[in-house]
Amino acid sequence: MKRHYYRSPNIALCLALFVSMIAFAQSEKISLKIFPEPNQTVRLRMAQEMELERSFESETPLSAPLPGPMKMIVKNVFALTHKIGSRDNEGNIAAELTYDEVNSETTINGEPMQTDYAAGKFIGKKILATFNKQGEVIDLKIPPEMGLPEEAFKQMIKSLYGSVPQAPIGVGEIATAPLDFSLPIPISGAPPLKIDGQIKFKLISVEKDATGRIAKFDQTIDGKIVSDAEIPRQNGRLKVSLEFKMSGAGDLVMNIDKGLIKSNGLMATINGKVKSTGESSETKLPTINLQGTIKLTITGSN
Repeated sequence: MKRHYYRSPNIALCLALFVSMIAFAQSEKISLKIFPEPNQTVRLRMAQEMELERSFESETPLSAPLPGPMKMIVKNVFALTHKIGSRDNEGNIAAELTYDEVNSETTINGEPMQTDYAAGKFIGKKILATFNKQGEVIDLKIPPEMGLPEEAFKQMIKSLYGSVPQAPIGVGEIATAPLDFSLPIPISGAPPLKIDGQIKFKLISVEKDATGRIAKFDQTIDGKIVSDAEIPRQNGRLKVSLEFKMSGAGDLVMNIDKGLIKSNGLMATINGKVKSTGESSETKLPTINLQGTIKLTITGSN
């Protein structure tokens, strides 16, 4: 007696749909946005901690003993609420940004450093900003009592949102974006130094929840400084050469439909030297060795 097996067309259809969904998820390319989508309220909090150690070395005898090691720790925390409006005819977005939390502290060898920084003049203050399609600030209205330069605010926004790849990326693929980071140097009169490099983003997965598509990335950073500079001194300017390397890794989780950073964590190490390069007749400083770590954590919600 022959047995007849009946295969439900519904099962076959479900299997076909399942396979097609997997293929679509594997081939789908997503685009990242550097600024949240319009018509939403977003809260972002950033905590940055940097530990930097300085030591000296000299190949020639000096008239005075070398200074001892120095350890500088800088901690910055701030949180902002963004009330984002609609796009205008040119695609620009107006946003109201309010400081909810501001804190900054610096210690050198465990001793707190006094600064003119006052968190009270920031808390609750509102900044009106207009962003273009690329997420760049094109107009600002900052309360004068805050004493916040426009360029400082733009740099803070860059720190919050960071740089993201411009080209669409698929699961398992790697895309790069420029590394935008300035390194403070614990040398009197020395300005912060711009590190050149890149951030690599590897898309691990794209999942969907009630709020939109959630993308998870692994990140690696690689940067360096190789340049000459001049440092102001009481009797003139000192010529120096700078050699620094920065490397690290972390993870990023974004709601790509809302343009919202849900979490971003990075840990990086810094190593480098500052050497005098003046003429032999000039008084040279001993070589300065710098090494340290930077930890960055960003969380977002709406």
